[in-house]
Amino acid sequence: MHTDFLLKQLNSSLTELKIAIEKFEKHSPLSINYTEQLFQSVLQTHKFISAYVVLKERDEISTDLDLHLKLMEVTPLDISEEEEKQPTEKLFEETKIVNDSQNNYPKLNININDKFRFINELFSSNAIEYNIAIEQLNATNNLQDAKIYINGLKNIYFWKEENELLKTLQALIEKRFL
Repeated sequence: MHTDFLLKQLNSSLTELKIAIEKFEKHSPLSINYTEQLFQSVLQTHKFISAYVVLKERDEISTDLDLHLKLMEVTPLDISEEEEKQPTEKLFEETKIVNDSQNNYPKLNININDKFRFINELFSSNAIEYNIAIEQLNATNNLQDAKIYINGLKNIYFWKEENELLKTLQALIEKRFL
């Protein structure tokens, strides 16, 4: 069921990518607008492909990845200002439901400086995606699940293994389970 939804989103994204490529190729003096549209289409398609790969590897979609798929589905271009708050609130309610499962581990201890660095550098200045990711990491019950989740995020956000901020986040996660 989730695979069907994801494949529809991926097909839609590929169609948008094809249109963006055609627009880009038709304009001989390169336009910044068409270049940016092409870049955004490539990024969006990459997110869906990464999510699909994770889905196929795990055979079944996990709750944390499902939330990120819903987040990717709700983009500022798709909703008005009045509607913008509703999906966000719904996502946080769903995140809270997932987190209601009790675990005995403390929450990640992230200082304010690291928080803003994570948001700006790892999550492309998207505080909503950062908050969901941290909530999902806090909901994990073991280090293996947390690592699987981080690996999914690495694919979606193009994080490099040698990235110092990623290493900092991974160290905080490991510390949580010690």
